[in-house]
Amino acid sequence: MPALVPELVHAAMEPSTSPSDVLRQALVVARRLAVPELTDWISRELNGYDSDEVLPDYRRVQGQLMVEHPIRGAISFFLPPDIAAPLSDFEMRQSVPELMQLAQSTTNVCYRYFPLEVEHMLMQQMRKGNGVAMRPVLMIHVVQIQGGVIEKVKTRVLEWALDLEAKGVLGEGMTFTPQEKQTVQEQHYHFGDVSGSQIQIGSNGSNQTQTQTGGDTAALSALIDVLREVIQQGSLEVEAREELQAELATLQAQAASPKPKRAIIKATAGSIKAVLENAAGGVLSAKVLPYLTALL
Repeated sequence: MPALVPELVHAAMEPSTSPSDVLRQALVVARRLAVPELTDWISRELNGYDSDEVLPDYRRVQGQLMVEHPIRGAISFFLPPDIAAPLSDFEMRQSVPELMQLAQSTTNVCYRYFPLEVEHMLMQQMRKGNGVAMRPVLMIHVVQIQGGVIEKVKTRVLEWALDLEAKGVLGEGMTFTPQEKQTVQEQHYHFGDVSGSQIQIGSNGSNQTQTQTGGDTAALSALIDVLREVIQQGSLEVEAREELQAELATLQAQAASPKPKRAIIKATAGSIKAVLENAAGGVLSAKVLPYLTALL
């Protein structure tokens, strides 16, 4: 009977093998070896990531801001860099099978609309600037999906399978021996979780450096700076200012933490959004909303 790991290596190397099939084969191996961190990662790749889960870096892509012109179709939309940067950062939360469908687009690009509140804010800015408002969209090139996400997933599976093979973990007869399972249990496999995105394959006692995803870190830092400005302007009611100061302190603590908690940052961003929306004078400016949206 065939050995599980060499078959997985062959599947991951074969260009004609569907990435979804590679992931399913990898899931069988991970489950039979009882490696929960890999089982979880593979399941997310096959089923998609929930909205409250921080993505690995390879699933964040930079799109191009566009607007839908009624005659010319999609045309470029230019904004100041500090506003455009968080709006252009797109999270690919879809499952690998869904991404494969998107990658088959005959136009080589796909478009994603913004949340209604962001769309409304951008259209207001356009109307103020030139008297005409067109619907904003984010254009993503198919190559970013195929090469930037799908192929990286397949490569990560290959790296893991090759490491198993090098350690003599083969899965002859479609099963693993107790010795093979013990060998794997002594290893640490990190494929990118809520606190980072790098792969590390090593012993359980090894050290590793985990980093917050780049897009979240930049958005968090920018939001802290903008909030300081809003508070210092003195245009808020006392109660609203005190609430924002408390939320700002929470964000600063998370930014300083070696392992910032995504759930805390998201909840704090939601509270800030609610305070600013209820504040008099339209404090929720074009500079604040993009960074809040990136963290929600």
